[in-house]
Amino acid sequence: MIATCTGATINQGDGAPGTSADPPGYGYGTGAETNLTVNVLSGASVTGTSFGIFADTVTVVNSGTIHSDFGAGISAVTATVTNSGTISDYFGAGITAGTATVINSGTISSLFGAGIVASSATVTNSGTISASSNGIIANTTVTVASSGTISAGNVGISGITAATVTNTGTIWGGFAGIVGATATVTNSGTIGSSGSGIGAANAIVSNSGTITGASGAGIVGVFNATVTNTGTVSGGTYGITSLFAATVTNSGTISGGDTGINTSGAAVVTNSGSISGGSTGITSVAATVNNTGIISGGAYGIFSALTTVTNSGTISGNVGIASTFFGANVTNSGTIIGTGGTALQFSGNDDTLTLLPGSRIIGAINMGGGADVVNFTAGRDASWLVTLDNFTGTINGSGDAPFVVRGNQIATLDPTPFAMADRTLMDFTRSISGILGSLGGTGAAQNGPLSSAFAPDDSIAQRVDAFAGIPALAYANDAILFKSPTVVTADGRSVWARGFAGQHAQDADGVLLRSSTTFAGGAVGFDLLAQPDLRLGAFVGGGQTVLSLDKGAGNTRTDTGFGGLYGRYAFTSFGAPSTLEVALHGGTGTNAVSRTVNNNLGLEVATASYNSSYVSPEAKYSVNVPLWSQYTLTPSFGVRYVAGFFDGYTEAGATAPLTVAGRTIQNIEERGELKLTRATPVGPDLLLTNVYVGALGIERLGDVTVNTVLLGASLPFITPGKNNVAGVLGGGGFEWRTRKGVSFFGAAEAIGMSDSSTVVSARGGLRVAF
Repeated sequence: MIATCTGATINQGDGAPGTSADPPGYGYGTGAETNLTVNVLSGASVTGTSFGIFADTVTVVNSGTIHSDFGAGISAVTATVTNSGTISDYFGAGITAGTATVINSGTISSLFGAGIVASSATVTNSGTISASSNGIIANTTVTVASSGTISAGNVGISGITAATVTNTGTIWGGFAGIVGATATVTNSGTIGSSGSGIGAANAIVSNSGTITGASGAGIVGVFNATVTNTGTVSGGTYGITSLFAATVTNSGTISGGDTGINTSGAAVVTNSGSISGGSTGITSVAATVNNTGIISGGAYGIFSALTTVTNSGTISGNVGIASTFFGANVTNSGTIIGTGGTALQFSGNDDTLTLLPGSRIIGAINMGGGADVVNFTAGRDASWLVTLDNFTGTINGSGDAPFVVRGNQIATLDPTPFAMADRTLMDFTRSISGILGSLGGTGAAQNGPLSSAFAPDDSIAQRVDAFAGIPALAYANDAILFKSPTVVTADGRSVWARGFAGQHAQDADGVLLRSSTTFAGGAVGFDLLAQPDLRLGAFVGGGQTVLSLDKGAGNTRTDTGFGGLYGRYAFTSFGAPSTLEVALHGGTGTNAVSRTVNNNLGLEVATASYNSSYVSPEAKYSVNVPLWSQYTLTPSFGVRYVAGFFDGYTEAGATAPLTVAGRTIQNIEERGELKLTRATPVGPDLLLTNVYVGALGIERLGDVTVNTVLLGASLPFITPGKNNVAGVLGGGGFEWRTRKGVSFFGAAEAIGMSDSSTVVSARGGLRVAF
């Protein structure tokens, strides 16, 4: 039977329209109809004092208005309702049925009753369901998919046996948002309540939205709460609470006015988000916690009788972790903070504490006595000093970084500054070598003298010889280019000033932290032609290097003054102009070092200063091979030796100061290079530009042992890092040689090393011949 309402139907029952014939007070139907279909069109209405529509089995499609005063807007044993209009009741329910299947995009409401009441209900809602008591209540099971709004003065959705809810909209209840013996909820919308957001004997919740319980809990699972949260769960008392067991995977935010997660049984928590409580982050009789996020509480981060924690995040509280009765097993590579002074408080039972690289414990570590075991791995990290209180157990240490165990204390040492000392010195001295080299020097002519290694001599004859050394520039003999008088004396004297700057970036490698070294300096020099094929010179200068370590582990600043001699000899080899460049330079420096010590009883910065010096002889052989017009190809090979001498020192400002003995470091560097130079006359001047590629190798020599004393114990160790390093390099630059004897120079270079490091540098300056 199909009935279509296009107008106003009032208390029709089974009588004539507009009458109250038997049965009275029914808008349409008697309650006995089966397979009844009622279509209420837009603008039409069905109104009954007792029921709007009353049948045994009914399908209702409503885009108008269905209303009842006392019973229900729709009442049936089995009701299938599609509503885009309004279904309402004053004192009863919007819809009541044994089995209710409802698709609502309109409004279903009850002023003093419930929105939908059924034995079992399946509801798809994109509209509004509202009531003063319950929004949807089912005596057995309720399944709801809602993208709209469900709100009630008591409970938003209640499934006495089970509630299965998928919500992308808003669900609100004065007492609870959702209630069920078993509540399975997937929420990306908002679920809230003045009491608790979700309450169930067994709560299974996947949340990417917001769940709130203003005065109670965000989620209550009396027997069990299984929660996966990427959104927000909060409660006035608890974020999540369970009497017996809670299994929580959180990458969002869980918070409670008292406790973030609370259970009187077992809590299994995997957290990469934030869990917080006004009193405690996590409270449990037996807690198993894997934390990569943040757990915090006013009194305790974690409070448990039996505690197993793996932490690489942050746990904080007045006491970070308290294990009060049974043994604790804590593995830490993150941060545990005791804001009240105690980071870890263990019971008198047998506890195990494992400290891994990255561990930061801030506060006392009270092991509680007993046969405790402390394991630690000294690896890539800043230095530690760990003091164990009330400790009567065993300490086991391992790892590649230097460490000392003495009584109830553990000290580890970051060796990165010692590994980087020779690399820093090699970078600095390489830059000094770079400012001694000549960009675009043509070397000796086939059968003539050497032009200046640093800027051309500007007498006519020497200028012509310099150009003639490059066959493609032989036209430069044209005297018109050199009509101006010379400004260079016969002995080719000149003065110069050059500067350099660069950075060495070292990736974390093995036990070494990531580090960055900046270096800069400058020099002034004087040179002259001692004889036609030999130029000699001297220079002095100064510079600074600053080594900075990752994780705030420390830094070293070195101020160096240096000076030296150099020479360049011109000859012919392989039928081409060739040069042999030699230099000897050295310097002295003052070093200021700071080392961060992660002391659990208070962060410390140990400082020291010491003197150092170095010496470096070097030689380089190159051949200038003329190519086509304006181009010269110059293969070269150089070798240099660097020895650094470092005084010993003892730190100040640390509970366990480090003493370092004096030491010598030695390195040798080989460098092969292929450079292409282009010479371009610009009026009476000459512009030289070049690009080059090459390779280098660095080898440590001699004894690489560093002798130190820490916690009163001798602590020798081998300098970490690779002893042999290879690299590839490339760069380019320019030199502007003026006819007035002034030369301007600039160049840049990049090196990639096999030890996961890179070096970039630049240099520039000028030279004046007179």
